[in-house]
Amino acid sequence: MTDQRGKFILSNEDFSNNGQEKKVVPFADLPSSLLETIMCCLVLIDNIRASAVCKAWRKAAEAVRVVGKHPWVITLRKRDDLIVLYDPMERKRYTLNFPELAGTDVCYSKDGWLLMRRSSLVDMFFFKPYTRELINLPKCELSFQAIAFSSTPTSGTCVVIVLRPLTRYNVRISICYPGATEWATEDFSCSLGFDPYMHSNLVYANGYFYCFSSGGVLIDFELASRTVSQQGWSEHRCPYIHSDEWSNMPKRIYLTEQKGELFLMYTCSREKPMVYKLVSSNWEEMSTLDGVTIFASMYSSETRVDVRGMRNNVYFPKIGLKSKTCVSYSFDEGRYHKQYPKVKYLWQMRKELCPLRSLWIEPPPKNVEDSMK
Repeated sequence: MTDQRGKFILSNEDFSNNGQEKKVVPFADLPSSLLETIMCCLVLIDNIRASAVCKAWRKAAEAVRVVGKHPWVITLRKRDDLIVLYDPMERKRYTLNFPELAGTDVCYSKDGWLLMRRSSLVDMFFFKPYTRELINLPKCELSFQAIAFSSTPTSGTCVVIVLRPLTRYNVRISICYPGATEWATEDFSCSLGFDPYMHSNLVYANGYFYCFSSGGVLIDFELASRTVSQQGWSEHRCPYIHSDEWSNMPKRIYLTEQKGELFLMYTCSREKPMVYKLVSSNWEEMSTLDGVTIFASMYSSETRVDVRGMRNNVYFPKIGLKSKTCVSYSFDEGRYHKQYPKVKYLWQMRKELCPLRSLWIEPPPKNVEDSMK
């Protein structure tokens, strides 16, 4: 317990039996290892508050403080071999020349790596912009609607998966890995049905690849056994699918994860993003993001925790022409930030929040960023 002076008072079990006065130990005198253990249990905002108590607390709080780093927007320009990197916090833009990306399309991003496909549609490779590393994959003859990889291509555990719904009740999945000579392909039945025209991106977590369809069905592909299973929630079908009001507006489904927990998000034009978290096999709608920031894109979406100045927001890789900032929605304010363009005409509402050739990537290392200035 503590007294009004902020000192730690030992319990009665620690008092001597001869009537000695209670022992009072100032917080500042607690062992540093104990202070750091306590600070590790605090979220960022409480860690910052605790650091203002005294010098010892400040030292312990700063020693364990982890501040999330926000990703940057990467845009591959179609007309040339240039890419544009954009820091949404500093509002700085860098243009880099990559001849090896000429005539390519981006498919996915994870851990600072891009998964690319050449205009031939069958040649695929990994590319890391900050080091210019390039790793080729076997030719992929399968057309697909979703693609992802599990970990960095140099980790030794990286697996690439492509998914193509054949019918409403059948999907085709192909997998390979860096160093493989061919793709392994297999068809799976989906008894609950899987909308082949509207579904989320693929996301990897806990040994599974997941994909969510507009009909409220979650497909999960287990890597170890190479089997597919399904879960369905009729109450979580995409709410915009059968609405005449939004029939001509862009609708998207995003799936992402944070420390193994799945997050589902629906967007439609200027409507508030609807975000759900999978808890004990049930999707719970989130009125606040609890300090999480979602960075959404058409190909892959990411989450961060306790990113300064960006908490409880959803960011999209669309950069305003006038404001030069990313479009975002604040759950704290309950509105899109002012950089969302004002709508005068209906066609403006039909614009995508996620441009086809823009997505999120890990920020560059400090030495690389300095070299770009």
